[in-house]
Amino acid sequence: MEALAKSQRIKLKTAATFSLMLYDLVVKGGRVMDPAQGLNERKDVAVSGGRVVEVASSISASNARRVLNASGKIVTPGFVDLHAHVALDVARLCIDAESVCLPYGTTTVVDAGSTGELNFPTFKRYIIDRCQTRILAFVNVESLGMIELTEEPPDYTDQGWPALISAVNDTFAPLFANRKNLAAVLRRYKKNVVGIKWAHHGLPLLEIARSVADDVGCPIMAENVMTPDSVRYLKRGDIITHLYLPSSKGVRGPGNGLRPDGGKQIVEEFHKAKRRGVIFDIGHGKGSFSWEEATIAFNEGLKPDTISTDLWTGNVNGPVYNMPTTMSKLLHLGMSLEEVVDASTAKPAAAINMRGLIGTLRPGSMADMALVRVVEGKHPLVDVRGKRRLADRLITVTDVVKGGRIVNTFSRA
Repeated sequence: MEALAKSQRIKLKTAATFSLMLYDLVVKGGRVMDPAQGLNERKDVAVSGGRVVEVASSISASNARRVLNASGKIVTPGFVDLHAHVALDVARLCIDAESVCLPYGTTTVVDAGSTGELNFPTFKRYIIDRCQTRILAFVNVESLGMIELTEEPPDYTDQGWPALISAVNDTFAPLFANRKNLAAVLRRYKKNVVGIKWAHHGLPLLEIARSVADDVGCPIMAENVMTPDSVRYLKRGDIITHLYLPSSKGVRGPGNGLRPDGGKQIVEEFHKAKRRGVIFDIGHGKGSFSWEEATIAFNEGLKPDTISTDLWTGNVNGPVYNMPTTMSKLLHLGMSLEEVVDASTAKPAAAINMRGLIGTLRPGSMADMALVRVVEGKHPLVDVRGKRRLADRLITVTDVVKGGRIVNTFSRA
């Protein structure tokens, strides 16, 4: 009896302590949509110490230092943009994550190869370490990354030296990469770096990326160019981005896109890649999202695994704008809202080996959230060819929480 009484006293004390718990923030009254947990119902979310500590049907507002009213809104995990360019002032093509990404619900941004092994440490010290937005990176296989790029067509550079990278059938390409130093940077900065990016130049650099990735044990993000040859280098867990790039015939051999020969069907190499576990990413960009290409791919069952923007100075004022606009295009193409949220939260988190830490509102995860409305009406959405479609639903973000702090509120309505 004495042992039973002691046990009951402990339970009462524990219950009393729990009832007196003071949360840093409670997000109340919203519909929590968290595909990682299979949640899509009205829940409150409590936060302490920058982490989610409770998700329940009702959490008392009196136990919170601050309350965020989510009535009439959808509460999702903070978006994870797997492909953007945010090494501001380190590479000329880059945008400011704090003003372009975070206010629109993107709490984690993965820079897609703006810097290489020579200038990634500068990117980390002056941008990554100083931003509220969580920034991770693919390090470019090219030692200097994308420093030459500008938004001016047709060459998108005002420098002469980049022409050497792919000159004489890529003879000089290996001179622009350093296997040893790339591997060293990947290992030294493994908390910040998620893999290797291959872009813009020939297959010899993809071969180098493959050998270093295998050595270090990290994925490659490869652009949807020089296909189907480039796709054959990719293994389970690697990522092919710019999925719905308009197809074209290649001047130097292989073409670009899912239909590099301009045919009516997607080449079989992409279906093989999907079956072996290669991740398909949108990477919208200035030139890489076509309604026509996306429709053909959807008809063949090739929906994207992950949704990303490829935001840079050349598209931030259109046609990309931000993550919610890109997500809305996939919603219009026929993905369900739950699929769109999954491809913008849990799936990209898993792709960079951060499942359970970001991209979810599971207790113990980082307290990153986007409060969303889906606005019905007639909303013009444009692809990279200027082709316009009217969507009947547009995803908009009203409030953002990063690490348990309300960092942006567009509207309290």
